[in-house]
Amino acid sequence: MARPETVVHLALGSNLDDREEHIQNALDALKAIAVSPVRKSKVYETAPVGPGQQAKYLNLVVRFSTRLEPRALLKFCADTETRLGRRPRGRWAPREIDIDILSYGREIIHEEGLQVPHPSILDRQFVLVPLADLDPEFILPGFKETVSRQLQRCLEVQGPQDVAEYRPLPAAQMALPERIGYVAVEGVIGVGKSTLVRSLCERMGCMPLYEEFENNPFLSDFYKDKSRNAFQTQMFFFLSRFRQIQEVFHQQDLFRPQILSDYMFAKDKIFATLNLDENELNLYYKMADILERGLVKPDYAIYLQADTKTLMHRIRLRDRPYERNMDEAYIESLNRAYNAFFHYYSGSPLLIINTNNIDFVRNPDDLNLLVETIAKVPEGVTYFSPTSIGKK
Repeated sequence: MARPETVVHLALGSNLDDREEHIQNALDALKAIAVSPVRKSKVYETAPVGPGQQAKYLNLVVRFSTRLEPRALLKFCADTETRLGRRPRGRWAPREIDIDILSYGREIIHEEGLQVPHPSILDRQFVLVPLADLDPEFILPGFKETVSRQLQRCLEVQGPQDVAEYRPLPAAQMALPERIGYVAVEGVIGVGKSTLVRSLCERMGCMPLYEEFENNPFLSDFYKDKSRNAFQTQMFFFLSRFRQIQEVFHQQDLFRPQILSDYMFAKDKIFATLNLDENELNLYYKMADILERGLVKPDYAIYLQADTKTLMHRIRLRDRPYERNMDEAYIESLNRAYNAFFHYYSGSPLLIINTNNIDFVRNPDDLNLLVETIAKVPEGVTYFSPTSIGKK
C-alpha cells in the first residue's frame, strides 16, 4: 500500500558558481519525488548570514506533495546536494546548493539531525520572505499566526534586511511585463515564425518553444497526396502540439519563465478544417474540445502576414526536402484561412505584421522597433510597420 501524500515546504539556496543553474538543477531533481506540481515562490537575492565575505545567495521556497517519509526526504535532499556538487565547508561557508525541509505536513519533529519545522525559520528573512510570497496564509505546525504575520513581526524586530526579488535582465535590457507569460507567433508556412522567435528570445530573455514539424513522419507523404495522408498527418501534429505545450509549462525554466512560441495550439483547427473530410473532422473536434480545455492560452499573439508569392519564394529558398512539392494553391488557401482566423481572433492582444517588405534578420532597425512594440504589449489589435504603428 502506497504511503499517503504529504505536503512539504523546502527552501533552496545557492551562492557559488552558476547560482541559477544550481537552483534549476535542484528543482529538476525534486520532480522525481513530487506527486503534485512543484509550486515555487519568486527568487530572491539575499545577503549571506554569518561571518566572512561571500557572494549573495539566490533563495526560494517550493511546495509539493510527496510520499517519502521525513527521514527519506531528508536523505533525498542531502544526496541531491552532493550529486549537484555541494562540498562540505562548514556551517557558515558558501555553498553550491542548499536544500532544507521547512515543513512536513502538520508534523512537529525533534530528532537527531531532523527538526521540523526548521528551527531558524522565524529569524531568517531570506526564508520568511519567499515562504510568505508562496503561501502567505500558511500556518507552520506548532504556531498560531500565518507566515505573513510572522514575517511582519520579524521585520519589526530586525528591520528590513538585504532581501530583494531577483530579476535577471536579458542582454538588451528589454523585457516583457511580468503579467505576460506566454507569447505565440503565428503565420503561414514560410513566413519566418521560427526565425523571429529565435531573435526575440535572444533580445528579451524568453524561453523558446519551437514546433516539432520535422519529426512528423507523414509530412512528406502529405504534400504528395493530401487526401490520403491528411488525417494521420493532422493527428500527429495535434498530439505533438498538445504534449509540447503541456510539458513546457510543467517544466518551466525558473529564470526564463516567459515563453515565446512559434505556434499556437488553436491554429491546429485551421489545418483540420482545410484538410480533413467530414467524418474525420467530427472525430477531430471531439478530441480537440476535450484536450484544449486544460492548455495554457497565449497572453499575447503575433500574426505574421505575407502574400502567397512571397511565401512561395521563401519556401523555395529554404529548400526543405518535404516542401519541394508544395502546391501554391494550397498556400493560397492557407493564407485566406489564416487571415479569416485572425480577423475574428479575440483570445488576447494581437500584433499583426505584414512581412512582405520587412527584414528582421538583415535590418536591425526593424527588429529594434518590433522589440520595443512587443515590450509595451499594446491592448487590442495593433498593426506594425517600421515607419508607423496603427491601431484598430
